[in-house]
Amino acid sequence: MSIILSLSEHEGSIWAAGPYGLFAVGEEELTPTPQPQERLTAACSLGDRIFTGGAPFGVAYLLDSAEQWQAAWQEGADSAVLTFASAPDYDDSGVILAGSEGDGVLRSRDRGLRWMPSNFGLRNLTVLTLAWAPPMDEDTWPHWQVVFAGTEEGIYRSPNAGLGWKRSESADAAYQTVAVAPDVHCSGLVLAGTEAGGLWRSTDGGRSFDTVEKAPEQVNALLALANGSEGASAGGGSSAGWLLSDDTQLWCSQDGAAWSPVEGSTPALCMLEIDGRVYIGGENGVTVLNSANLQVERLLQIPPIS
Repeated sequence: MSIILSLSEHEGSIWAAGPYGLFAVGEEELTPTPQPQERLTAACSLGDRIFTGGAPFGVAYLLDSAEQWQAAWQEGADSAVLTFASAPDYDDSGVILAGSEGDGVLRSRDRGLRWMPSNFGLRNLTVLTLAWAPPMDEDTWPHWQVVFAGTEEGIYRSPNAGLGWKRSESADAAYQTVAVAPDVHCSGLVLAGTEAGGLWRSTDGGRSFDTVEKAPEQVNALLALANGSEGASAGGGSSAGWLLSDDTQLWCSQDGAAWSPVEGSTPALCMLEIDGRVYIGGENGVTVLNSANLQVERLLQIPPIS
């Protein structure tokens, strides 16, 4: 088995993580990599280090210059980490956020060596997903650094890089995935998917969300495509700027409101777009799609043990 719950990329290195371990994603297969978590839920590759989230260590990290994994310092938090999201300006700020199983949002400003809860305004401390908005133009004022958190009961929006949170206007539900449009500061588009309450769509930058009619009830993964993809809808010939996965297949949409099934697709638990390809993590490893037409290029799995 090679169930994948998390995908991460930095400078050409792609990592996949799930309950069966941490894997380097290659051209032909997934290569197992030793890591210290007994229950692995997420991985994040950044610069000269890779992080794993789970239990018993919450956050563990490995530096390129080191041979052994280290447990990161977590002040006032000891629950498992479920998701990571690095700030768009990570190279300068060193800020990374992590969503935890019971201690809310953990925030690091020293490139992941030390983490502290950052929960001002949060009413639920089980954080299932995190998603940053792209940076605002440098001459825009006020210059917000917007990030979203999906919890077991609602969606939260932070304008100040995760230092404080305000609940968005949305239904009470478990929001397990959030995706932000590349042009969100103009279009205001943000999508949020729930475990059993359907898809929700915002046109005001994530301040309020409305339900999307005729969308799947279970939304396991969402992706905002960087440049859209041509001919991705069921009928072909139209463009898709968004991908969604329920428990049976992928769906595509141009505007996040009207959705069409992607023929021949398999369901995803996580998705990542890199250089014209969409990497789909699911129950059978990693499937690589061409983002121009959403056709399968290859399937990557753990090689059999000889």
